[in-house]
Amino acid sequence: MILAFFSIVILFYAVALLFAAKIWRKLPELDRSGELKSVSIVIPFRNESDNLDNLLQSISELDYPHQLLEVILINDHSEDSSTAIISPFEEHFAFKLRVLSLPVGLQGKKSAISIGIQHSSSEVILTSDADCSFPKNWVRTMQAPFEIEHIQLVSGGVVFKTKHFLDRLFQMEFAPLIGVGAVSIELGNPTMANGANLAFRKSTFEKLDPYAGNLAIPSGDDIFLLKRIKAEYPDGVFFQKESVVETLAPKDIRSFSKQRKRWAAKWRASSSLLDSVPAIAVWAFHLMYITAVLYSFITNEFLILLPVIVLKIVSEAIFIASILKSLGNTFKIGVFSILQLIYSFYVIIFGLLANFGNYTWKERKYKSNERAGN
Repeated sequence: MILAFFSIVILFYAVALLFAAKIWRKLPELDRSGELKSVSIVIPFRNESDNLDNLLQSISELDYPHQLLEVILINDHSEDSSTAIISPFEEHFAFKLRVLSLPVGLQGKKSAISIGIQHSSSEVILTSDADCSFPKNWVRTMQAPFEIEHIQLVSGGVVFKTKHFLDRLFQMEFAPLIGVGAVSIELGNPTMANGANLAFRKSTFEKLDPYAGNLAIPSGDDIFLLKRIKAEYPDGVFFQKESVVETLAPKDIRSFSKQRKRWAAKWRASSSLLDSVPAIAVWAFHLMYITAVLYSFITNEFLILLPVIVLKIVSEAIFIASILKSLGNTFKIGVFSILQLIYSFYVIIFGLLANFGNYTWKERKYKSNERAGN
């Protein structure tokens, strides 16, 4: 009876993933034949001296009319040589370039984005991070969905730059998050987006004021805005599968841990109890999965559970491979195999640790259990 229950739950999980993979492959693509819109790229930075040169070089190579694009960089009290790196670009940059600084008393990514939007001159705002690089058609693809009047926010794909095995492992772990976010948008219940590749209407941002009461949360610019738009415009979110931005992978396990703690903090701070149900369900599934495998070994009944375990693994491979292929990455069976061995343990451990202790981001310390205000 116990193994029958385990088998049914694992089977349901596998079928759900196959369904998600089918939706991912059929995500709509929009024709970019409409009139190009004026766009403002808004990017906050803090202590990004290692990345700003590559960032500005990538932006300068974008294929977009120079009179329709402005770039606004907002300095969040950098303590390195970031501003000195930007200076040579300002006079002869391919597009209008503005560099702003957060005033004393304001700090953090959401404050920086808000200041950038206040000084922008375009209705379409496109946000990213300072460690990103972009395909030449990035702006064209991200502004295209706004031809549809009811679209208020456009989310795009994000991949890690992969040079080493650890990068590829992080990328394979990260890909399903992009896939789940896209599928949830397509099903009309958006749950996540990534601020490294996000576009929205300035007027909608100003109307909703999505960061009010949550500036103490260090990130979450994407989630807070997504959830406000979802509440106000249920059909106003679109996933642009054609748009993929590259960003740096965490440098090591410690950096990865800090990143996931920060992501967990913003998700928890922005979510109601009802919104948290899917995340709790995923955590509970992986706990049950490990329990089921251990129980089947102890009772010498593993062969009974084996067919649904194989189906689970195959469905995860199909889902991840579909996403990686669309994002321009290659599915590596060796990396996938390692991920299979550790993933359920990782979900359980990080699901617990993310709720306790502190973490550091941009040389600032934060509490993992910080909550948004009202």
